Amino acid sequence: MSNFEIIINCITALGALATAGTFIYVIKSQRGTQKQIDSLSQMATTFTRQYEMARIQAGNTIYPKIQITLKHDVMWGMKILVKNLSYPIEIYRIIVHTDQHHSDITIKPKGDYIAIRQGETKPILPGEMVRHPLYLYSASLRLFLVTPFDEAYEIRYAVSNEQESYQSEAIPILFRKEDHENDTETTITAKEYSIHGNIPGTVDDNFPEISRDSECI
Repeated sequence: MSNFEIIINCITALGALATAGTFIYVIKSQRGTQKQIDSLSQMATTFTRQYEMARIQAGNTIYPKIQITLKHDVMWGMKILVKNLSYPIEIYRIIVHTDQHHSDITIKPKGDYIAIRQGETKPILPGEMVRHPLYLYSASLRLFLVTPFDEAYEIRYAVSNEQESYQSEAIPILFRKEDHENDTETTITAKEYSIHGNIPGTVDDNFPEISRDSECI
């Protein structure tokens, strides 16, 4: 069985599990017979085991797969096209580094993440988020995303002067559920610095965690 088939089985099992759970709730609320409740409880347990077995068969590493392409946008400079080749994902953080700018963009709350369905290609305009154009020249990206399995990943992309691109596989990162569910107010925050001084502040002001490696800027 291929990893893609395993992914589909996982999603199917999760959907069926949710449906069975809903039926149990409805029957209990309507004082259904104990036999009906026991039957649906057994169904939910079966689907839970099916999901767990699918994860084991995949080595517990069902990584998301996306394809990144950079295009030019007339107004905002950089357009990131993200094609989703696996199960649904949600992007919550984007880091863009070019020869002139460094931008670290975070989206909150979870309901406002950039959701991309399976097979969908979605354009992302980081320049629109920070309210000034970002350009393609020697650009590198880091996209941070979460999956329906409560897992988080980072995917890196870079394009050289010769327009030769590189994209990493999905890299598992620490997932803290509270980081994605506690916020309720819609915000897009951006930390930035400009090598040529177009953005106020310095590297030390905006990115103290990397300023030790940026003394030449």
